[in-house]
Amino acid sequence: MMYGFMLAGAADPGLVADALSEAFDLPLHLVDVAPESEMEHRNWDATVTCDYEVTSGDIHCLLSVYGAEEVTSPPGEEELARILARKSDAPVLISWGTLPWIRKVVRPEGRATFARVEERDDEGAGYRVYATEDAVAAFPGAAVEKFPEVVRDVPVATPVADGLFSGSDSHDVAAEVRRLLWAWEAMISRMAADWPPSHWYGAEMYREDLQSRDQLELALTTLNPEARATVAAVLPALDARFRSLTVDDGGSELATALRPTAQDLPVEPWYWRRRPARAPWA
Repeated sequence: MMYGFMLAGAADPGLVADALSEAFDLPLHLVDVAPESEMEHRNWDATVTCDYEVTSGDIHCLLSVYGAEEVTSPPGEEELARILARKSDAPVLISWGTLPWIRKVVRPEGRATFARVEERDDEGAGYRVYATEDAVAAFPGAAVEKFPEVVRDVPVATPVADGLFSGSDSHDVAAEVRRLLWAWEAMISRMAADWPPSHWYGAEMYREDLQSRDQLELALTTLNPEARATVAAVLPALDARFRSLTVDDGGSELATALRPTAQDLPVEPWYWRRRPARAPWA
């Protein structure tokens, strides 16, 4: 198995070796830590090896950890990152999701957040952490803000939309209805799970989901009777689940932060008058 880490601290081979020894439950003589370019003075009998590369910018060191076949119970990536962060007293960044610029940041005290990271084009400039979801002392120049793309990248269960018009994606109208129903079901699933991964959901994101529900209502009129009946058979259950997770506040909160900028439907729909029981954008 292989692990890749970014360390926002000095490359200390002794501390890294201690962390690997603890994480893999191995004696130190079975752990080898050396610069990436080092080939001669290596412990080739080690069970766990680590190559490191010193870099510049906000990331001081890149670590590549390899476990031999005899490692039967390897630690998880985040578990290993937590031990490395604690031993090094510096944040450790690991890959997360499908977005290459997003990294999960594990801090020495064990708490985690997310960061946007870029490799700068200038030779020797290294890496820059230009935004984090929570303030991290090691990255004082980073903007602190929430990341909508992280929320959107979290997989959610959408069994109703996934099964709708199965095999009919070539039909543009049916495919659009399925996309809109997916957006509605995905938002409801996120709400039921308390808005993973950070218990946050932007007000504008919520607005977009309600607007998708508006568009779904209009798109249904373009379907043939059989297809419309298919959607009509599943939509009430999703709407009922939405009602169970929200409260009717008469639209007082939506009137300021979430009311649509343009209303295409003749009567304001009921779902615009409801808000999540806990406002995730607060």
